[in-house]
Amino acid sequence: MAMNLRPKRRPVPTIPIVSLIDIMVILLIFFVATTTFEKDRTHVKITLPESKSLGGAAAAAEVRVAISIDEKQNVFLDGKPVELDMLAAAITTMKETTPGLKLELQADTTAALGKLVKVWDALREAGYSINDVPARIQRAGK
Repeated sequence: MAMNLRPKRRPVPTIPIVSLIDIMVILLIFFVATTTFEKDRTHVKITLPESKSLGGAAAAAEVRVAISIDEKQNVFLDGKPVELDMLAAAITTMKETTPGLKLELQADTTAALGKLVKVWDALREAGYSINDVPARIQRAGK
């Protein structure tokens, strides 16, 4: 009789990788959806040294003159009513008296698109790029 000295091979357990990938994707989506990103918090407060002779004066806050369109479709330049046909001339006059003048457009949500287009045309005629004039569209009283 012959003796078998080799140990019997046990079957290697198989791990279903496909279902593990599905579970990992679901967990990834869950963590991305529920994670809140917070700003870095200061852990140590320090006081930086100051110098009176070094550095210039602090930059002045940027002041912009408003071109406004209210809910009644009236156009205002710096709070003063102006006719839409005269807006380009008024902007040009204001630009000549105040070099470096910056403008912003404030319009009511009910302002007609045609009025906005005419204001943009007046800005171009006065030498301003539409990209240089930020627009704020909001409801009256807010």
